[in-house]
Amino acid sequence: MHQDTKQVAAHMKEFAFNILGRAIYDATYSEMMRPFAHVLSVVHAAHGAEILIKSRIAEEHPLLIFSAYPKSKTTDSLLTMEELFKHGRTLTYSELPEVLWATTGYRMKEVDEFLKFGALRNGLVHFAAPTFNAATETLRFTFEVVDPIARDIWGETFIEYAGYWDEVIFEGHLMEQLEDAAIQLHPETRKMLE
Repeated sequence: MHQDTKQVAAHMKEFAFNILGRAIYDATYSEMMRPFAHVLSVVHAAHGAEILIKSRIAEEHPLLIFSAYPKSKTTDSLLTMEELFKHGRTLTYSELPEVLWATTGYRMKEVDEFLKFGALRNGLVHFAAPTFNAATETLRFTFEVVDPIARDIWGETFIEYAGYWDEVIFEGHLMEQLEDAAIQLHPETRKMLE
C-alpha cells in the first residue's frame, strides 16, 4: 500500500471528534436563527460515530474499513488514497459493530442503540424530519453510547470539541440540557463538565 494510507486512522479519529463536537453544539442550543440545527445534530452524531468506529478498525489496517476494493488494473503502482476514493466502498453503518468486534475484540455495549440511531439518521436524511426531540436523542446517543466507546478504546473523549464551536457551552448550557433529559454520563465526563 501507498505511504499516504498510514495516517488514515488518525485523521479519521480527529475528524470524528470534531463532527461529534459539532453535533453536541447543535443539540445544545435553540434552533432560533438556525433552522434544522437539531435534526442536523442527529445526522452529524451518526456520521461522527461511524467515522470514529471506522477509525478504530483502520488502526488495525486501513483496508479493513472497505467492503469493496479498487482493482489492480485501475493503477500501475501501489494502491493509493486516490484509488480508494474513486473505486473503494467502505463498510455500512450497520456492519460496524460486528467488524469492530472481529478486528479488535471490542464489543459495543449499546449495539441496539447504535443501530437504532443509524436508522434514525437514515430516515431523517431520506424522508425529512419527523416530530421528536432530535436534540435530546443526539445528546443521549453521544453521551450514553459514543462517549463510553471513545473512553474504552482510547481513554479519551470528544466532548471538549463542542467548545470549539462555542466556548461558553460548558458554562451550564450543556449540563442543563443533559440534566433535563436525565442523560447518564460517564464518571470522567461528569467530572469534566462539573
